[in-house]
Parts: sequence; structure tokens; C-alpha cells
Amino acid sequence: MKNPWFIKIHFPQSKAFDIVKVSRPYFVVPWHFHPEIEIMFLTSGSGTRFVGDSIESFDARELVMMGANLAHVWKNGESHFGQHAQNLAGATYMVMKETAMEDLLDYTEMEPVKDLFLRAKRGIKFGEEVTERVGEMILNAYQQTGPTQLISFLNILKELAETEDYRYLCPAHYRQKVDEHDLAKLDSVLDYLIMNYKNEVRLEDVADIANMSLTAFCRYFKERTHKTVIQFLNEIRIEQAQRMLVETQDNVEKISVKCGFNNITNFYQQFQKVVGLTPLNFRKNNLAKIY
Repeated sequence: MKNPWFIKIHFPQSKAFDIVKVSRPYFVVPWHFHPEIEIMFLTSGSGTRFVGDSIESFDARELVMMGANLAHVWKNGESHFGQHAQNLAGATYMVMKETAMEDLLDYTEMEPVKDLFLRAKRGIKFGEEVTERVGEMILNAYQQTGPTQLISFLNILKELAETEDYRYLCPAHYRQKVDEHDLAKLDSVLDYLIMNYKNEVRLEDVADIANMSLTAFCRYFKERTHKTVIQFLNEIRIEQAQRMLVETQDNVEKISVKCGFNNITNFYQQFQKVVGLTPLNFRKNNLAKIY
């Protein structure tokens, strides 16, 4: 049985923040939470991002901020695994202790940053323009030390606090019900669903992963994620379908089968429910943005 995935962030007690750079074949940290606020700048890799109850695909050059104790994980896709995998997963992220900044946050000038920390409790994904600008600031700050790095840190918070180019990942009513004992169990379920979304998924098999009876597991999963297992699985499948609609020339029926749907009508219904568009309209809109 895995240990509970409460993550202890290690950096000197004398520091209010730290900047960390990672590069590996795939991200290895499981679904987790910690009391520190985190700003994640993805520099390479692709897959599926889970933040709170949000499920979305991700690519390189994205900037996401998570508030204290908001569960999150980046799960890489198939291109990062296997004998011939060549893709790398890379990120530079900032972690900060809000408690270490309490005195600073009490100043009137820091009200926008204080509000940013509050908004981050729902998870925030920033738009392309601010991502490129602040992403470069984070990369530069990683190379710095002392007062220069501190000034860069405050400038990064200033930029993120002032921009309107962002969207929330979790709804306003979202309240996280998972704790450190749940996360290990749910992380195993996430891994199973991501590895098997193309196939028929039996609820009994998923319940076995969690070492629970089917009835108890379905109730448990819904309480922790605010979604049924089928809703959760369908959102993973639809995220993969969105990627394929943009990145391949496969027709809609072929994509639906590759993503685990054995009924094209159900695929259309689920896609419209999750995305708000038909698959063809989604492809048309996103190809227009590329070209």
C-alpha cells in the first residue's frame, strides 16, 4: 500500500519561497497536496492535468497556480512511456509559504497579491500572453540569488495579481474533501483510468484497485471528486479526443473509438456536454486558431 500523498516541501526555514527545476522522462509525483502555494510553469511534455475537480489536457508552455492544500497532479501521456519514448517532461515551479509572508501581506500595497492567493484556492490557468511573459521571468529568477531573486519573485506575483488574462479551474462552490489518506487510493485509480481509458472499463475492476466494494467505492469516489466514476472517465476520454481532433486528421468516428467510446452517438452527446460544441465545430474553431 502506498504511503499517503501529503507532500512535504523541503526548503530552508529562513526562506519564504523556493524555485525548483525538473526534467525527466515523465512526471513522477502522484496526486498530492501541500500547504504551500505553487506556481507551475510547464516547459515540455504533454498529458492530462488534474487540479481539484478539473480534468484537462496539457502541453508545454502553460502556467498554472494552485492555492494551499489544493490537490493536483500532471500525468504524462503515452508518448512519454515505452521503449522508444523520447519526450521529456519539464517544469520550473515556485513554491511559497503564505504563513511566512503574513506580515508583508498586511501592507496595503500587497492587497492585490493577497487577493491572488485567495483566488488560487480554485486553481488558476493563465492565458498565453501572460504565460510567455511570466514564464520567462520564472526561468530567469531560477538563475538568480539573493535580493535580485527576491525582487523577481515579487514582480512575478505583481504580474499575476494584476493580469485579467486567466480562468479558474475549479468552480466557486468546489470544496476539497480528499485528505492525505484518500490521495494514495485515488492516485492509483487515476493511473488505472488514464492507462485504460481506450478500453472497456468495468467499475468492479476500478473498485478493486481501491480495495473497496463496488457500492462503497462509487459512493466514496463521488463524495471526494464530486463526480461519478463514469463522468470522470468520460472527461478523460473527451480531453484525449480534443487533442486528437486538433493534432490528427482522423475522422470523428475513428477518434471516438480510439478514446474508448463504442457508440458514436454517445460520444457526440458526451463531447457536447463537456465541451459545449460538437466535435466538428471544436476542430474547425481550433484549426482556425492555428492557421
